[in-house]
Amino acid sequence: METERGSLGPRDVDNPKKEVQLRVIPSELKFLDAVSGKVYRLPLTVHNLGRWNQKMRFQEPVKPQFKLLLTSLDKELASGLQMTAMVEYHPDKNEDMFDHMFISVGNKVLDIPLVGLIPTCQLEIVPVVDFGTLVANSKVHCKEISIINHGKAPGTFKTEYQGQLPIVISPSSGTVKAKSSMVIKVDFCADQSQFVNEEARVSLQGRPDTFLNIKVHVVEQIIELFNMNSDRKLECIRFGSVFFGTSKIEQAVLFNNSPETINWVAIMQDDCVGEELGTNIHQRTDIALNNLPYLNKIKKIDMTDFISCVPNEGTLLPYQKIVITFCFSPKLVVDIKKDIGPSHRQDYALFVRFDSVGSKDGFLRDDNSNTMKSHRLQKVELALTGSGLPVILQFDPGKSLTFPPCFMGEHSDLLCIVKNQSISLPVIYHFQKTAHFKMDPERGKIDEGCIQNVICSFVPHQIGVFKVKQVIEIIGPVADENLRSLSMKPFHYINLEFNSVCKAYTKKVGVKINPGISPLISNPTRQFVIKNSEKKEDLPPVAAMLRSAMTNLHTHQSNDVSAKDALIAFPNDRAASIRCGDHHEQFRTIFTKMPRHYYTDPDYEYTDLEKLERKIHQDYYRDYIRNSRNARLQKEAQRGRMYPLNEVDIGMLPSSGLRSPSLSQSEIEEEIPSSLKSSSLKVKRLLSTKKIASRETESLQRKACIVDPYCSLECEVTWQPGFSSPEKGEFVLQVYGGNTLTLKCIAHVGHTKVTFLEPRILFSNTSQGLTTWRKAILHNIGQNHAYFKVAIHRANVIDLRIGGSVEIADVEITPNVFNFSGTYVGTTETIPFIIKNKGVTRAKVEFNLKEFPLFAMDFKGNAGYKSSSISVFISWLAYHIIGELKNTEVPYMYAIEVEESTSVECGIAFSPVEGCQILEIWTLVSCLMGAGSSGRAVSVL
Repeated sequence: METERGSLGPRDVDNPKKEVQLRVIPSELKFLDAVSGKVYRLPLTVHNLGRWNQKMRFQEPVKPQFKLLLTSLDKELASGLQMTAMVEYHPDKNEDMFDHMFISVGNKVLDIPLVGLIPTCQLEIVPVVDFGTLVANSKVHCKEISIINHGKAPGTFKTEYQGQLPIVISPSSGTVKAKSSMVIKVDFCADQSQFVNEEARVSLQGRPDTFLNIKVHVVEQIIELFNMNSDRKLECIRFGSVFFGTSKIEQAVLFNNSPETINWVAIMQDDCVGEELGTNIHQRTDIALNNLPYLNKIKKIDMTDFISCVPNEGTLLPYQKIVITFCFSPKLVVDIKKDIGPSHRQDYALFVRFDSVGSKDGFLRDDNSNTMKSHRLQKVELALTGSGLPVILQFDPGKSLTFPPCFMGEHSDLLCIVKNQSISLPVIYHFQKTAHFKMDPERGKIDEGCIQNVICSFVPHQIGVFKVKQVIEIIGPVADENLRSLSMKPFHYINLEFNSVCKAYTKKVGVKINPGISPLISNPTRQFVIKNSEKKEDLPPVAAMLRSAMTNLHTHQSNDVSAKDALIAFPNDRAASIRCGDHHEQFRTIFTKMPRHYYTDPDYEYTDLEKLERKIHQDYYRDYIRNSRNARLQKEAQRGRMYPLNEVDIGMLPSSGLRSPSLSQSEIEEEIPSSLKSSSLKVKRLLSTKKIASRETESLQRKACIVDPYCSLECEVTWQPGFSSPEKGEFVLQVYGGNTLTLKCIAHVGHTKVTFLEPRILFSNTSQGLTTWRKAILHNIGQNHAYFKVAIHRANVIDLRIGGSVEIADVEITPNVFNFSGTYVGTTETIPFIIKNKGVTRAKVEFNLKEFPLFAMDFKGNAGYKSSSISVFISWLAYHIIGELKNTEVPYMYAIEVEESTSVECGIAFSPVEGCQILEIWTLVSCLMGAGSSGRAVSVL
């Protein structure tokens, strides 16, 4: 039986117990991203899972946009088989369409929804942003995430973070194109150690609001200095007393106590509080202040000349330790107003800061937050103290010694007492070897304040008058070139002047009969014997030769030719007369003046050719010397004509104030050969705050050079960027004997964009009258570097809102009446009291005891200070340098800072002297909180 189209009647009424087991795939037809004017088709599969054949009837959708593509709506499906029908969708407008299609099987009806959807966006975002573990170094870290649009239509999004942490999400809103993604940056400033688990609301088009979870673990970036021999932190290195010219080395361990690599640098602090540079802390204040030339001279000292740190920069891996070597080498600064004596000393108190590169110390200061503590952990400051002493040796009877005359082979001695006038350091000495003088002992050690007896001996080895300088080497530890080790070397020299005379012996020549055979070179019958004689009129044996011309004994016929330029022949030199000689030499006897027979051995005689060669050589060297002299005289005459002497007196003395021009570092490097640059300029000095501030902004690599003919030379212009750096500059090129060119330089600085991470600064519970700091972090979100100095160079104008509240001090002193009764003269009685700060901010309490010198404050180890004159500060500095406190003037001002809601235990001391009266005084206690600071009186009986 057939039914009409769309009928829902049963088809099989003969067997009502048949089970209907049909599976329709899919259970819902969705036409996604359908656009008006196009046709879309989706298949629909019907599977008979039963054991019998099933008769089905399809009912077409109601809406005309959906159409079932079948030739017949009635179908019969055998057991286990399946059929597929096609559904067509052709939208006529851009909107979502919904309909149903039914399949009737027996007494059951299957419903298949039909959905036609226009193109939509499908936005997706990562729900968690994990920065991991960061170091609190005030650096801005960035993580990038993507918002992905899987749909075929663009979609919008919006992010919003309402927390208090420095988190910036950019862009905060936007549109993501179809089938694309957009990168979102999440910036986080790691300014303090903390665990961060923040949420930012994210609104995605077509989806309910979700949250972006931001997780960060921020730890401290800690740089620590430890003692070499223990795990105790190192705050000060005391070099002690060192002789000028020597060195002392101390070592420390630098530790990176953080999970991140640190680039560090050591910087010498210039002009910081507590610095002492070559002053004598034992000297009276008025004397030190009156010597202004000396004070100005020591202010110009470069601290890096005598303090070195090796290495002074580097990289520390996470939790790595390295050894730092400090070398103290003081140099003597001469005071022109007085001589260098035993009391002269130069005391130093310096500070070296180890900073991590990129640290913002000095700009971010916030006393009431943990940020200041975080910045303090990124650096470590080390105090260096030491004293330089001169080598002062006293010699008795003096530095000029005159020894008694003595004969050769004898010696004369003098006792010299050497005293070490230094009471702090011993002296190691060594006498250099000097001809004809000996020292005993030659080397030794003189303890501080002790003496050494030295025997100085004059031991002549020749006749004459002696005036020599005896050099004494003072030996001590001197730093090697690497500045990491010491060697015992001479560092100071002292000269002594020795004077003496060596006399000659007076001797008599006697005649002694030679009983035996005479030697060849002797008188045939006797020989001369020298005997000691003290008679000055006795003549030596050479007197016969000298007075032979006055004798007439055995005078033969006079021969003037033979006597002229003739040499005297001794009676006993006959055996030596047979030798090779010069034909121009003539000999005569002593008394007869007759020419002596001269014999020349022909085997050793010069030939005529050899004589000619010798004469040629002599003439050559004679001409060379004469020509060299003439050339030198000609140069001197030519120089005199070019620079004639001016007889006009202009009143200028030679070397009176004339100084050679100082060379710059670049000129020095140009003059130094390349082979020596690596050795002489290799050692890097410490950086100092003055050197960092005095960097040049613009420079030219080659300042003076020579260009060969028809050649080119490459130069380089360097521009150091900065807030005050000029954007335009000119270099003038001067060619000696040629033209002058001008090189114009222009630096194109791009625009930048800077914002505050927090647009508002809140000063809450601020102390009135006391300075309080808050930080403001600048974030450069532009494409160029930003240079700022109060204002930002070539950037947009940004606003910073500042607000806060001021609190008034509320300090209570208990008790406020002090009764000193029965205090003996010469003793000190102290009455304790409590200072309680009841306010919500810190307070500074001052005690003015200017009119009451018998009273003093005792803060009992708390962080208080006192002030009167400079001598008080110098005494405090002396305590930290040499470990003792000297007597100074009586202080009159005391101050202490008390944190909020805390109490400090103090005491007031009374030290009566003879003649003082019992009286009642009122001491003004000022609680410094501002210009209108409150004051209260404390009664002292």
